[in-house]
Formats: sequence, structure tokens, C-alpha cells
Amino acid sequence: MILYLRRRLHECINRRHDIATILYISSLIIAPRIVYMGRRLIDEIRHLTNLSPANFICVVRTTAPSYFRGRRGLMRLQKQSIELLRDTCYVVIYSRRREFLNHAKFLIFYHVCFSEGKVYHGKYYGSTNLTMAGLAGSQGPGWRGNYEEFTTVRPGAKSIDRLSRYDAFYLEEVLRLITHKASLYTDPNYLRSYLTDHLVMLEAVLEHSRKVVSGTTLGELYRAYVDLLYAYNQTYALLDEIPGKKLTMELKDTLMKMSPPVDPFELEVMTPVKIDDAEVLAKDLELRATDLRESIMNYIGTIIKSRELLEDRYLPMLDSMDRYFDEKEWHFLRFVRENGRSHRNLLKKLIDKAHYKL
Repeated sequence: MILYLRRRLHECINRRHDIATILYISSLIIAPRIVYMGRRLIDEIRHLTNLSPANFICVVRTTAPSYFRGRRGLMRLQKQSIELLRDTCYVVIYSRRREFLNHAKFLIFYHVCFSEGKVYHGKYYGSTNLTMAGLAGSQGPGWRGNYEEFTTVRPGAKSIDRLSRYDAFYLEEVLRLITHKASLYTDPNYLRSYLTDHLVMLEAVLEHSRKVVSGTTLGELYRAYVDLLYAYNQTYALLDEIPGKKLTMELKDTLMKMSPPVDPFELEVMTPVKIDDAEVLAKDLELRATDLRESIMNYIGTIIKSRELLEDRYLPMLDSMDRYFDEKEWHFLRFVRENGRSHRNLLKKLIDKAHYKL
């Protein structure tokens, strides 16, 4: 798909066509060593973004490297990949409005040639399948199942007039993500609001935990404990997402001395859907009410310290956060200032065309 997109993009640029290209990738990890036909995928993405920066929109949605603290190999790979992409792509690694771990892996692209009146598009979708359908040998002798279930839509073309509700869904998602990422670096009020939302969430989790720890059912204690673990892990992810890497690295080091994040895969398995599930999970893990109360009190103290860290050391620096930018962040800021308006306008133009058909 990347090679198909590259051919179309080169052809239109050589002919000086009016274009808009959107590449949207989502994955649990973005591995820097993935090679196809002698080319690294990440190098291909960087090459594409540099061909026509004002007309090429690259969005990468992935997982915060801090989540993999207990898995050093994964954390190192994830950090390397993000380093390679974060100066010319909109890399979004944390949002409380999205799933905690993004197991779904997909690649969607639209190459819109206004000069030809055509949209060239393609889609890959894959996800980790831990269901019996994916793993059981139920489809004949020798069938061993597969952890990966995937669907590929072969690249094709259609008229711009045939942009649909389906296309608008992804285009609007891309618009929201690039607006979010750009605003973190260009709008101190947006950054303040984003940080404040996280602080409000921490306070809500703390307030509920204080009420629950005084005396309640095993299931409610367990759920409060898991909520505290989530909130603490999400504070690490927040620091991976927000600007000022020279400062956020210091804050993460301080947090690490207090308590490392919980392994995200273990935490996901621990998460109950409802209170009845929480009771069963607590018993399966042989957690007693006294154990949970002690753990809750410990994490209440840890989260209070992490909240104070954000309030005392990051929040006062919001209006001068560029003092803590690293080289990649300065490059991304210039990239957004030069191309951000064009990217948003192109997406709005395409979304309007898609909605016009509804």
C-alpha cells in the first residue's frame, strides 16, 4: 500500500496536480525494523511526508512508551520509532477518550487528486485475536489457529463525488487528531485545559477511592484499586504526550522513583467490566479486602504526589513551555506553523464533499 501510494504521489507531483494525501496508521507498537523490499516502513513514511509537506497529512496513533517500562525491549523500540516520526507526523500516543491499549492495527490512506477528480484509497485492518475462533483447531485437521486476523482492501480509485459517510468517519477522526496534536504546541490555553482535565480525573479517582476504602464490598474495593492503577499509568502516558520533553523526562524520572507503571497487558486483563466481575477477579487473584485496602491507601498517596508534581512543576511553566523543547519539538512546531492550516483546510474540504452526499 505504501509503495502504491508513493507511485501515485510521485506521478501527481511530477504533473503539478492539485492534491491532498492522508496516511493514517494505528498500532500498539511502531517497530523501526519493519522492512519490505529492502525499504524500512518508517523511512518510506518520512520520505512521503517530505515530498509535499503542505499536502501530505501523516497521523500515527500508538501507545505511550512509558507503558512498556517493564518490557525494556518494547519500550526501546517504541521510543526509537516515535523519535523517527514525531517531527513531521502527528504522533498521538495518549488520549483518555480512546482505548487504553490499542490492539487494533490499521493503515488507511486517501490520495486525492483534485486535478483528475479522483480518490485513490486503500485499507489494512488487523487485530490480535485471542478468541476461540482465532486459536482453536476447529477448522479441520492440522488447523492451528492464528493470533492475527486481518483484512486488506486492495488499493483502488473512485470519483471524488463518491466520498461517503464511511470516508467522512476517518477524515473527521484525522482532523480531530491533528488539531489536538498541533494545539498542544501552539495554544497554551488548550494545553492548560488538557492538563486540567487530567488533574480533575485524578481528583475524581482519589475522591472515590477514599470513600470506598473505608468499608465496602470486595468487588468495589477491587474496582477502586484498578481505577487507581489506571490513573497512575495514564499520568505516565500524559507526560509522553504533552510538550516540553526536557521537562517531562525529569518528571517521569521522579515518578519512577516513587513507583513504576504497572505492566499494561496485566492491567488490561485485571480490568472488570462490572462489579460482579470485579468480585470474581479479586477472588481469582486471591486478594483479600485487607490487602486491597492497604494497596488503595498506598496508591492514593502515590497519585497525590504525582498530581502535586504536575501542579507544582509543569503547570507553572505552560506559558514558556518552549524553553523545554528538544530539537524534534522545534522542528515539529515549525512544521505545524508552515503546514497546519493547509492540512486542516484540505480535510474540511474533503469532509464537506463527503457530507454533501449524505
